[in-house]
Amino acid sequence: MKLKNAWILGAVAALLGSAAPATFAAGMIIPAYVPLTDTTTWQILAEDAAIMQSGSSTVYKDYWVTVNSANNGPFSNSADWATAATRFNPIRANGGKIIGYVHALGAPTGTTYRPLADVKADITAWVSGYSNLDGIWIDEFYPRYEIAGPSGSSATYPNGESLAPTDRSFANPDGLFNGNPVHPAGGYFSQLTSWIRSTYPQLKIVGNAGGWFYSNQREYASLVDVTCSFEKTYAAAANSPTNDWSGLNQDINTQSYAQLALIHTNSSDLNGAIDQSISHGYEYFYTTDSIFSDTSNVWGSIPGYFTSEVTYIANHS
Repeated sequence: MKLKNAWILGAVAALLGSAAPATFAAGMIIPAYVPLTDTTTWQILAEDAAIMQSGSSTVYKDYWVTVNSANNGPFSNSADWATAATRFNPIRANGGKIIGYVHALGAPTGTTYRPLADVKADITAWVSGYSNLDGIWIDEFYPRYEIAGPSGSSATYPNGESLAPTDRSFANPDGLFNGNPVHPAGGYFSQLTSWIRSTYPQLKIVGNAGGWFYSNQREYASLVDVTCSFEKTYAAAANSPTNDWSGLNQDINTQSYAQLALIHTNSSDLNGAIDQSISHGYEYFYTTDSIFSDTSNVWGSIPGYFTSEVTYIANHS
């Protein structure tokens, strides 16, 4: 999972307001981009899947682990797939689910999508390499680039009109956005998710937007089962130093579209991060003490308090 640049998030947030949240929650989605050689972490992930299922809560039971290779996608050789199965199977045996990672952009700071054929090939490789796969994580779920760059008030179609929505009523004849909603049908992510639904109907789909959608593109949440609409620091979530937690406000107010909050750089307030995610309407949540940097993946490990986090959610009222 690549964290989008702050300027992209700022551009998105500037266009949107907050809405009253839903109150239902379903559990954890854990980005675990952990080397296959880290047997200790894989054992913890497997054992704690059972904790999730044995907790007293009747609501928080989902325990989805998003997995990735060093290639930012599926593994590339049979030996790695065989090892991966020995890491993934115990998680599933204890009630967890395995979600495979793919990404949409050619470069994490760019606006050009990868060819659909390449992303589909990655998904096929995940299913072929691990037949028990439960879902797909689409990173860089940025529908804005179907119609325009990160800024501007006109439709420019940076990825070409063949990857843009078929219905262009969101723009005037001169290309200016007119406030009408963008209907996803025909666009890049509609084409991709429709293909997943028809080819691999057993797979759940998680789309990582990392932040709010632009205000005219909220319908894109309907393309996936879960949208990751918050991927930032604890300080951003809590709106430090105010600490009113307004950073977790949502722009999509409906239980029809489940949302995920990923809160990193959280050294000590495990309970607060989870409680506030729930009270702000997130169905899925996860927090870690790992710190984002240019030299390490913030999701490349699990926090020292991981088992406490699972236990807290599994028994949450």
